[in-house]
Amino acid sequence: MINCIVILFLLLQDIAMADVLRSEGKIYVVVLIFLIIISGLFLYLYRLEKKIDSIEKEK
Repeated sequence: MINCIVILFLLLQDIAMADVLRSEGKIYVVVLIFLIIISGLFLYLYRLEKKIDSIEKEK
């Protein structure tokens, strides 16, 4: 029960780092880097799946 209260308290606090990044306009850089990393992972998984499919077809 105490864990739930602590988690709720932490979630309701303002996140100072995000506010600073947002006020300085750097939040867009963070979001852009995040999107680049996620799209790179999806591209890697897609290419890996194509390679696995081609190996399975050969057997």
